[in-house]
Amino acid sequence: MDYALNNKRRVVRLVLQWAAVYGDLLQEDDVAMAFLEEFYVSVSDDARMIAALKEQLPELERIVKQISEDAKNPQKKHKVLLQHFNTSDERAQKRQPIRGSDEVLFKVYCMDHTYTTIRVPVAASVREVISAVADKLGSGEGLIIVKMSSGGEKVVLKPNDVSVFTTLTINGRLFACPREQFDSLTPLPEQEGPTVGTVGTFELMSSKDLAYQMTVYDWELFNCVHELELIYHTFGRHNFKKTTANLDLFLRRFNEIQFWVVTEICLCSQPSKRVQLLKKFIKIAAHCKEYKNLNSFFAIVMGLSNVAVSRLALTWEKLPSKFKKFYTEFESLMDPSRNHRAYRLTVAKLEPPLIPFMPLLIKDMTFTHEGNKTFIDNLVNFEKMRMIANTARTVRYCRSQPFNLDAAQANKNHQDVQSYVRQLNVIDNQRTLSQMSHRLEPRRP
Repeated sequence: MDYALNNKRRVVRLVLQWAAVYGDLLQEDDVAMAFLEEFYVSVSDDARMIAALKEQLPELERIVKQISEDAKNPQKKHKVLLQHFNTSDERAQKRQPIRGSDEVLFKVYCMDHTYTTIRVPVAASVREVISAVADKLGSGEGLIIVKMSSGGEKVVLKPNDVSVFTTLTINGRLFACPREQFDSLTPLPEQEGPTVGTVGTFELMSSKDLAYQMTVYDWELFNCVHELELIYHTFGRHNFKKTTANLDLFLRRFNEIQFWVVTEICLCSQPSKRVQLLKKFIKIAAHCKEYKNLNSFFAIVMGLSNVAVSRLALTWEKLPSKFKKFYTEFESLMDPSRNHRAYRLTVAKLEPPLIPFMPLLIKDMTFTHEGNKTFIDNLVNFEKMRMIANTARTVRYCRSQPFNLDAAQANKNHQDVQSYVRQLNVIDNQRTLSQMSHRLEPRRP
């Protein structure tokens, strides 16, 4: 009897753990929901005869009840997201996790730069996107969907690709055209990004306030990322037919901050102002590090080390030595030698909550996946799964404590700063940025 009881308890514990890991995502899986409800009935029946099982019943009942009620709530069922997930109204509100059942209103462009707006689930496949475009255009024969970057790089998407809206580059757009028009596609003028910097706006904002509001927004984005998205991203989202929208947007935020730094410096024609900008960005990076926002910290430092900025020798030589010293220390944390040892040692000393350098976590998981077989002699390679789980646990550890708003900061009215950091307008074309940099400081003979 004891043996049977222990086994039953272990199964209940396992199911509780599984439900806790999946959380809200269970609502999207009808089979999982049906299993949970049936499992609860079976445990209830057993608990009538085996009193020792009753202690686990309330927790199981709570989870089943909560997930069932949430699944029936029409407001939670799905929401409609707007083009690019970054309109000013949407960004000003607190971020909520994006689910595969949520729908997106999205512009898909034609060769002549006209567009059609489609409404499809976030996790829609390219095949479904083509079908939605064809319905609007009245014909879809031979249509292909193309990802177009601001620099004119074009990628034809495969019919089975999913979650295509959130995997675009910052200024990237989706085009639909017959295959024979592929070579004639050109980027939209709006994809080029801004022509005037915003230094006049954000030089009046305190570096600490900017870093704080960036951290609040980054934490919202990071908190929306489900651990399973790391798995879908690593093994290929098309294999699961699941969205990685929250992870994609968090990774895109890293690139956005990086290009924000480069854009502002390259759009600043006055040398003295450029020096002030360097100081400002170094101060913002220092405060991000202080707030344990390592994602934005690294994004800013990588922006400053971008070749379009690092080559501006006349600007850098006017930077006070104190700031040069700070920047050198920051750069040393980015040292990739010995598997990013400097960064890993720094993180190991930090207590949660913290926002990790996400691209490195993704790199770790990809390296583990590609360097180890998933099956060996038709058996699951559990050592590989353990290594991948350890990286996923890092994300859980970083979020194991709530991010409490800084009382001194929370009392300030930061509407202007908050709006600014959530709506960065950037140039994401490296070639354009390099050309601008050479116009600011031509190459010495």
